[in-house]
Amino acid sequence: MVKSCAAIGCASRCLPNSKLRGLTFHVFPTDEEAKRRWVLATKRLDVNSAGMWEPKKTDVLCSRHFKKSDFDTRGPNIRLKPGVIPSIFELPSHFQRRRGKVHGRRNTPLKTLPVTVHNHQLVDSPSSTGEFHSQFILEHSYSIMDSPKKLKCKLDQVISELEEAKEHLRNTLDRERQRRESLRTVIRELENKCLISPETVCKLDVYCWEWCEAGTQEKTIN
Repeated sequence: MVKSCAAIGCASRCLPNSKLRGLTFHVFPTDEEAKRRWVLATKRLDVNSAGMWEPKKTDVLCSRHFKKSDFDTRGPNIRLKPGVIPSIFELPSHFQRRRGKVHGRRNTPLKTLPVTVHNHQLVDSPSSTGEFHSQFILEHSYSIMDSPKKLKCKLDQVISELEEAKEHLRNTLDRERQRRESLRTVIRELENKCLISPETVCKLDVYCWEWCEAGTQEKTIN
């Protein structure tokens, strides 16, 4: 399976010719504190669980998110220097525009709480928690920024389908009413000409009603 960079908006993939293009991929640190700093730097959050995004063992970041000074190129393989943190991230332009609005709200006091993932406390200081809250707002805004337009389209579609259903029901009821009037006209003509008995007239009236009702229900269901 081809590995992809875990950074938001980055399309880098680990392909056979990646190194020839000067692109390398690096797994997240195994040290919990170092890994936490990497996750905070990526500005990713697990929106489904409302907690900090937890990278898998196979998740990687590409070299585009590190400075040249972060690499140790003395050996045959390109390695990251100990303790470096990714610092180069290019967020989508529409996300950057929204970012200014979010930064304007940073002076608003927030009630900070420790954030835990898998029963381990990851954020335990006011400064770290404030940073986490800020990134939560950014990531949450990024994930739902298109949802109002999508919801509006779905709402318009539902309203359109509802209007079509109402129009179909009106037409069905009109046809049922015309059918009932036509049958009753025939019954009255037969009665006036003494071609059917009063008892038969009553039965036909009942049958006419039941038949029209059954037809209306069938048309409505279809």
